Amino acid sequence: MLAAERHARILEQMGRLERVSVDELAKRLGTSAATVRRDLSRLAAAGLLHRVHGGAVAEAPVASRLPVRSVGEDTLAAAVYGRLATGDAVILEGQSVMPAVARRLAAQPMRLIIVTNQLDVARTLLGKPGIDVILLGGKLHPAGYTLPQPLGASDLKFLVANKAFVEVEGVHHAAGATTTADEDARFKHDLLQHAMHKTVVAPASRAGLVFAHRIAVMSEIDCWITTPLDDAQRDSAVAMQCEIVESQP
Repeated sequence: MLAAERHARILEQMGRLERVSVDELAKRLGTSAATVRRDLSRLAAAGLLHRVHGGAVAEAPVASRLPVRSVGEDTLAAAVYGRLATGDAVILEGQSVMPAVARRLAAQPMRLIIVTNQLDVARTLLGKPGIDVILLGGKLHPAGYTLPQPLGASDLKFLVANKAFVEVEGVHHAAGATTTADEDARFKHDLLQHAMHKTVVAPASRAGLVFAHRIAVMSEIDCWITTPLDDAQRDSAVAMQCEIVESQP
């Protein structure tokens, strides 16, 4: 089984059980405990789960889980905000960084059209001077923070946005921008197609991660906003066919 498949299966188990053990995962995945430990450490470093002795736990119980806070959330939000311009029509997709972008916009509004499926973003920007919010329709996500997935994409049929900012779970020079769920990948891909300038957002801890479902190859992406990369990550990123913006804290 490829690493991308293992990562997706591990996160799927986390969503169901909230807590998993190394031995249980090794049995379910048909791999060694050492391989599972490496996978858990990688996913924990990316902020996708919390590593504990003998296994891993979710950030919060499923029933009350808040959006996962990414590493460098405020730093990434500042970089996204800095790339907005008066008069833009902007797609904001993601439940970690994008609410922080909305908070910055609420404090310092500019004339924008914001297209989002993120309820926190819409609520934060509702009634702010100069900001029009288009909230994508669709089935309410169980966590209560987004309106996914393919149902909302049709709302954009006749819209062209200047810019799209989409959060992703993995960025790899060969695999592209990836995520754990097929419906998420399709929805994020569709959103990017409606923007003239396409940007993915993910911290450096997600660099090199590959999940089972591709959102876009790197040649389809104009920009990747990330936190500072280490030397090895920067060397790997040389092959990426997009602008890389390392936002400073």
